[in-house]
Amino acid sequence: MANFEASVQLTATPEQVFEFLIDTDNILKISPPDAGLTFTKKPDKLYKGATIEFRIQGFGQVQEGVHEITVFDEPKLFTEKQISGPLKHYIHEHEIVPSGENQVTVIDRLEFQPPGGLLGFIVTESKLLDVFDEGFYHRHNKLKEIFS
Repeated sequence: MANFEASVQLTATPEQVFEFLIDTDNILKISPPDAGLTFTKKPDKLYKGATIEFRIQGFGQVQEGVHEITVFDEPKLFTEKQISGPLKHYIHEHEIVPSGENQVTVIDRLEFQPPGGLLGFIVTESKLLDVFDEGFYHRHNKLKEIFS
């Protein structure tokens, strides 16, 4: 399994950041526009057991996926797991850690495995790490703008 981790420091309370991140409309506000993320089915807010169905643009193709929230520990942590989608394995842990007065660190941890078959020759671990690095750079900059 491959891993990726990125973090950002925000001026906010854990409750404020957690509430923002579990509101599914806000996911689109912080996602890179070139990812072409659209939801085909989603709840207004995430909760344990919630599923999100989506389409995303990647490597010249529109991919469909379904993620389920498998861990939900408000206001500290939630985890989404790919049920179906383009990768062999994908788990995204969102952790919110208090780091001072009205300060938090948001840590995004991914555990993933590239797709198999012919697509796996193009969508390698190295390429995915580059995509994740760019995507979370965008996401974290948007969060800094919102919580400044």
